Amino acid sequence: MKRVFPFAATLVIFLLPQVSRACSVCFGVPSEQSIAQGLDLAIVMLIGVTGTVLGGVVSFFIYMSRRGKRINRILNLYDSSNGNGRAH
Repeated sequence: MKRVFPFAATLVIFLLPQVSRACSVCFGVPSEQSIAQGLDLAIVMLIGVTGTVLGGVVSFFIYMSRRGKRINRILNLYDSSNGNGRAH
């Protein structure tokens, strides 16, 4: 059953080409129609949201890296031989 379904779906797509037509933006609808403008805006919004989330993830790792360096510098500043800091 697991092998039959992908084969059948591929067969249907190739035998019935009207099923696999592109969306109106890719198919060549004039860009002044409202549906094309809406799809263009949706694409821009999806790229914007994805970029914002990825930017947040990158900034979090940069923050953690800087925080770790700052903590290491503080611990090394208070390092002493009597046990009140980190031993080397």
